[in-house]
Amino acid sequence: MEIIDFESKSWFFLSNNKDYYIDVNCSYSYVGFNMLIQLNTSELTEYQNCGRDYLNSLVKNIQQYALSQYNDRNVKGDVERLANEAIIKFLEESSK
Repeated sequence: MEIIDFESKSWFFLSNNKDYYIDVNCSYSYVGFNMLIQLNTSELTEYQNCGRDYLNSLVKNIQQYALSQYNDRNVKGDVERLANEAIIKFLEESSK
């Protein structure tokens, strides 16, 4: 798993082979949580066409509709573990 881009305290954009994911910092009321969403074909096309601007737009949408529209897309298991490990490693290296 590799981090391609990030926005501090907001999101990480990652790739794993040919799959792309966005890890988004969300909140509901006073509870904070992260959602790991795999980009689908149309989202990936939008990213390829518009780059970081599209990612920021997608993040805002995920943050607003996390528990309704994106809850079923929240990736768990081994992929989530790999993403978390990549993010932790990235943060450790960037703080040196």
